[in-house]
Amino acid sequence: MRRKNVGILLFDYVDILDFAGPAEVLALTTNNEAEQAVTLYKKQLLPARPFKVFTITEAGKEIKTHSGIKVVPDFSIDTSPELDILIIPGGPLRAVQSIVKNQKIKNWIIKHKSIEYICSVCTGAYILGETGLLDGKKATTHHLALKLLQGKYPDIRVISDSKVVHDGNLISSGGVSSGINMALYLVEQIMGKPASERIAKTIEFVQECNHY
Repeated sequence: MRRKNVGILLFDYVDILDFAGPAEVLALTTNNEAEQAVTLYKKQLLPARPFKVFTITEAGKEIKTHSGIKVVPDFSIDTSPELDILIIPGGPLRAVQSIVKNQKIKNWIIKHKSIEYICSVCTGAYILGETGLLDGKKATTHHLALKLLQGKYPDIRVISDSKVVHDGNLISSGGVSSGINMALYLVEQIMGKPASERIAKTIEFVQECNHY
């Protein structure tokens, strides 16, 4: 399998677990059990792993997360490598609303509409919803924001009883830790169930088969 570039969009006040959960799952995924065992001992990850994960902000500058922890991104949206997978995490609604108003970021997301997968975590669904890419499709978000998402974007078929919702090349997930479920589901779609089960066991996460 060709190594896939996974870009995670970051912005001020983003929720850490929204992006750190999927980042860990995908970065630690290996091609086989032998490589998985090596990963547990070596400081550096194996160069042949199937996913190359990196972070992206609008200007490539440091951002402050919702919990106050600062993160320096790998790239700006102008310097990012070509993407196979884009992950859009969420955060408090005020932070997400700021991104929704950012036309440059919206245009950048839309430019990637035909890549293998675009994924949202938690209220990241609002950002994806604002691009219009979710119109006529199924999606989910944090349980406290489901009605808000449906009200703002009536053309989206909002699913309330699933942690992961897959429609076309778009995958959305529920609140915060659901991003881990989403990333495991992504591994299963690309590499098969054994690979997904292997990384779930490695991070000691009880995988829920709750997807729509």
